[in-house]
Amino acid sequence: MHSINLLPNKGESLFTQFLSWGLSIGRLLIILTETVALGTFLYRFSLDMRIVDLHDEIKIQSFIVRNFAASEEKFRNVQERIALARLYSEQSDVTPTVFQGITDMGRGKVTFKDLAVGNDRVKIEIESPSSSKLRQFVDQLSAYPELTEISIDKVENKPANAVIAVTITALLTDIQPTQEPQASVRQIPGQGIQNTEL
Repeated sequence: MHSINLLPNKGESLFTQFLSWGLSIGRLLIILTETVALGTFLYRFSLDMRIVDLHDEIKIQSFIVRNFAASEEKFRNVQERIALARLYSEQSDVTPTVFQGITDMGRGKVTFKDLAVGNDRVKIEIESPSSSKLRQFVDQLSAYPELTEISIDKVENKPANAVIAVTITALLTDIQPTQEPQASVRQIPGQGIQNTEL
């Protein structure tokens, strides 16, 4: 007669116990690996979603920038025009005053061949039959409060006409040089004070 023993065998070998522990540890490692893999997958999925959202936001912002590009260009153009208008507005009173002051100083002393009053500087081309009158004009010009940094660029003696030709440049007081096109007051040859003894 055969009998079945359902009680655990207390005489298990060490090898059998080692295999049992190994299987248990293996199962734990498999579960841990699958958990890490699942967490990595979920993290990667969240990153992909964020990347998609960022791309969508970039597209929206790019669309907005493109739509406002023309308006920004117009706004900058208006700002430049306002700055230029302000510059010329400031010069509108200074230019005639300086022009008149220089011509008054040269009256009876020199002949103006060219007189240009720009945004930041003055250029004068004169002729004088006398060096003393020329010196008087230059001294008066140096003392004129609207001008600074008087520079005699060219001196030419013209014996045929018995005159001394001089080219003078000067900066307007408290006005910085600018790269904008100069709005100058200039007499046309044959008109006004040009080629006329003052």
